[in-house]
Amino acid sequence: MHTPGSVDVHRNLTRRAWSVRVGRRVVGHLPAIALRDVVLRSSEAARLRCLRLGARDVHAWARGVPTDAPRPPAAVRFRYRLAEPGFRLAEGQVLLAAAAAWFEADGSAWCLACPGANVRIGGT
Repeated sequence: MHTPGSVDVHRNLTRRAWSVRVGRRVVGHLPAIALRDVVLRSSEAARLRCLRLGARDVHAWARGVPTDAPRPPAAVRFRYRLAEPGFRLAEGQVLLAAAAAWFEADGSAWCLACPGANVRIGGT
């Protein structure tokens, strides 16, 4: 469910930028964007279909409210990889949400994660 002012963000591999979606419509592509009140979503069925067919589609995204807040030194990197389900921190925990996230021009993603509150050890 969308909260007022929220957007969905996913990495556009063709444009090498972050696609910003409002509802079902992509409204722009940005080199970098920051969000607050972030929920990370992914479709396991679509991930498995991509693996099986070798096709690409949007099946993982972050939803949150855009912010101008700079990335603090305490932010930790997280990733999404087709080979394993869910967004993950470096230690392997599945990340479900974050107070804030920064999606950088180099394609990296960083967040303020609250260990134990929004991560899960192991699979999805």
